[in-house]
Amino acid sequence: MNDRMYLLAKKLWHATYIRVRDSINDWKYKRYWREHKLIRKGTAYGDKTFYIIRRRETYTGLFSDFIVYVYKVKKVLDIGYIPIIDMQNSDNIYLKEDEIGQVNAWEYYFKQPGGYSLKNIVKAKNVIWGSGYTEECFPYLDVEYLLNRKGDFNVYQKITRDYFHLSNEATQIVDDFYKCELQGKRVLGVLCRGTDYTGNKPSRHPIQPSINKVFNKVDEVLQEYQCGKIFLGTEDKNIYLQFQKKYGNRVTTNRHHFVEYNGEHSIGKLIRNNVKDLKAEGMEYLATIALLSRCTCFIGGHTSGTVGVLLMNDEFEYKYIFNLGFYP
Repeated sequence: MNDRMYLLAKKLWHATYIRVRDSINDWKYKRYWREHKLIRKGTAYGDKTFYIIRRRETYTGLFSDFIVYVYKVKKVLDIGYIPIIDMQNSDNIYLKEDEIGQVNAWEYYFKQPGGYSLKNIVKAKNVIWGSGYTEECFPYLDVEYLLNRKGDFNVYQKITRDYFHLSNEATQIVDDFYKCELQGKRVLGVLCRGTDYTGNKPSRHPIQPSINKVFNKVDEVLQEYQCGKIFLGTEDKNIYLQFQKKYGNRVTTNRHHFVEYNGEHSIGKLIRNNVKDLKAEGMEYLATIALLSRCTCFIGGHTSGTVGVLLMNDEFEYKYIFNLGFYP
């Protein structure tokens, strides 16, 4: 009897300990990611308030992050604070484990929007850590909005032009390819997402067009707008090969690495688990989007990359987004 009572008490104590431990960890997690002012004795930049923009999701791609950061930078600027984007102090697909807390992956690809980095504000007096939770941004799932047929998307395009500038390394990569392959030509930019979208059909995400639907629209635009070159943005090797087969040497791309879909739920996890050089992968993706934004005309599936292209350029001669609804 005493043994049974002892075992029961032990089980109850263990269950209680687990619940309390998990509650404390959950409280610490939420406390870390909520908006809070940094309390310390810094004295530098007493006339300025720095607002650190961050995101807690691990497997989001660069332009999923980009959309969120454009939205948050506008909010911070409207308040009168100086934004600093932090992809250093939390896990993301562009950092190895030993780089977390040491390297700001954002600065691989873009300059800081406010001109200050995390290193600059170590002794700053006024620092606010923004919430890492992703609130609802501008309606990027609304194609009519993205095409400037309604709403204020042009406001976010201006924020992008004014505050989101490529890093020096990224600028050099993009400029070199543009001068070699695209400058002086009428180019149709095409963004085709494959892999996890067409393979996994993620629920409530935009449906991507079939390759034949893309070809029909490409043929139409090539003829009407007299584009002699196609710049293709895709991470899917099969899509690239089909474009090459149909359009031959009219097709060019900056991609050297293609992702083989293996059933992984998201391309972020696929990249994180299979790509050796994470920085280079992100740089190639960034260059793709930046080069698409320099094309004469643009066609794209409804993806974060397409939103990135349209944020960077609102002066295409022609632009088209496939509006096919959402996966159930």
